Amino acid sequence: AKMFRRVLTIVQAHCKLGLTATLVREDDKIVDLNFLIGPKLYEANWMELQNNGYIAKVQCAEVWCPMSPEFYREYVAIKTKKRILLYTMNPNKFRACQFLIKFHERRNDKIIVFADNVFALKEYAVRLGK
Repeated sequence: AKMFRRVLTIVQAHCKLGLTATLVREDDKIVDLNFLIGPKLYEANWMELQNNGYIAKVQCAEVWCPMSPEFYREYVAIKTKKRILLYTMNPNKFRACQFLIKFHERRNDKIIVFADNVFALKEYAVRLGK
């Protein structure tokens, strides 16, 4: 939301278009969108899009990635923003992500890795050569 707001103040345009997969956020910044670009004009049903072949079939699974004892000790001891870095860069989480990417690459699937932390995504991409 902060970056979107910053871009809108820099870029001068007569109209603005915002595209999102979901209008759900964990904070209340979604109300900013109505002010910044106006109300939602169109919403598609994802199951309809999936059934018509516009998006891939969705399969969700929860993967637990416990921290190594060293990481966990450090995580519990720290109360700063470094704590976020520790859980996003958990080596077991990285290995699980690496496994899933390789698994889907072998099947020639299209892959998107989502994360709340851009630093982690960039670091994963560098380490995986992507």
